[in-house]
Amino acid sequence: MRSHYEPVTDVDRLMAAFGVTLPDLPEGGKARGVEPAAFIVAGHGTQTAALGELWTGQFGLRSSAAPGDDASAPARECPVNTMKSNPRFRESWWAGRRCVVPVERLTAWCYEAGRPEAWAIQRADGRPLALAGLWHDGAGPDGERRLSFCVLTLDATGHAVYGRLRHPLAPEARMPALLPADVQRRWLHGSLAEAQQLLVPCPAADLQAAPLAPADTAPPPAWRAEPDLFAEEGWWVAPETHRQKPARPRTALRPRVMDAPGPVTADLFAGS
Repeated sequence: MRSHYEPVTDVDRLMAAFGVTLPDLPEGGKARGVEPAAFIVAGHGTQTAALGELWTGQFGLRSSAAPGDDASAPARECPVNTMKSNPRFRESWWAGRRCVVPVERLTAWCYEAGRPEAWAIQRADGRPLALAGLWHDGAGPDGERRLSFCVLTLDATGHAVYGRLRHPLAPEARMPALLPADVQRRWLHGSLAEAQQLLVPCPAADLQAAPLAPADTAPPPAWRAEPDLFAEEGWWVAPETHRQKPARPRTALRPRVMDAPGPVTADLFAGS
């Protein structure tokens, strides 16, 4: 099942964690059926307390490197090992178009029980998560400016949390590149070499993972055919050849009661 994230929409939490405020969104909240999503880019203003400038755009980077080619199709995730060479992402990477995506929590699926179980992942200290991403500034078919972005992902093999949140058909576990508060400014303003060194798996001890109540979310009937946000693109179209293993006892991901939740918001991308 596709992973989702809950954006930070509380103005006080945005200001406290990133020094930014929400911009004015288009009337009605959507533009051409696309929900505007917030991301932070390197700013050039005098507000030193701000991490950068908060923009809104489409979640799904649209590259102009190869117009008319599949490379120009929107992509929500970019594996770090392909960001320098893949036509979808290399233009943004080499141009230094890096961004931070403010997130309250991530929702992913755990399949260890033989069926999908929704889990929520947050920071253990209660602060918002910061996802490393790339952005693009291009023009749509009508010539209108179109901002878009994607998140970067890492191999999560062996990770105590994301190593276990893997679709049965996926070749490997993937996780978003999470940025601690003390490196976010370097990610936005540092050199390419400095930025690349920051793309390492977040320690599992810094995360809090807990299953969601069944009433909160349920998998669709065709959950096996749904892509995962943080998996390598294309694996889900392969025919299902594995045999379903019977449910077996499993070691929990140390579930515990979640801290008081942040602002209650709808899933920005639930309909995508």
